[in-house]
Amino acid sequence: MAAVIKFLILALITALVSAPMVSAAVPNCGTVVSNLGPCISYALGRATFVPPACCAGVRNLNALATTTADRRTVCYCLKSLSRARAGNPAYLNKASGIPRACRVRVGYPINPNVNCNSVT
Repeated sequence: MAAVIKFLILALITALVSAPMVSAAVPNCGTVVSNLGPCISYALGRATFVPPACCAGVRNLNALATTTADRRTVCYCLKSLSRARAGNPAYLNKASGIPRACRVRVGYPINPNVNCNSVT
């Protein structure tokens, strides 16, 4: 039994050491949602100002999107999220103004009709 445990530990260490380093900073929709979670209260009209944690998330997400593919991924996620709220113009209006309120330039509008293929 001890030999099996030693073998498993050695195998785990070998796998960890030899595994290619993958950047944890590649954005995906989960990253988008987790970074923008603090913005929900403002977008839904429950807060009268954009919370500092929301702006921190917007800045972090913007910093993570370093390539065209990253920026397009974030765009598609935001487009999907805005489509889910397309029937609520007040929500879309507030959500689309968050980057400006946080003084972050994302380079494309946040709305359900944005052409994410044009994002560079």
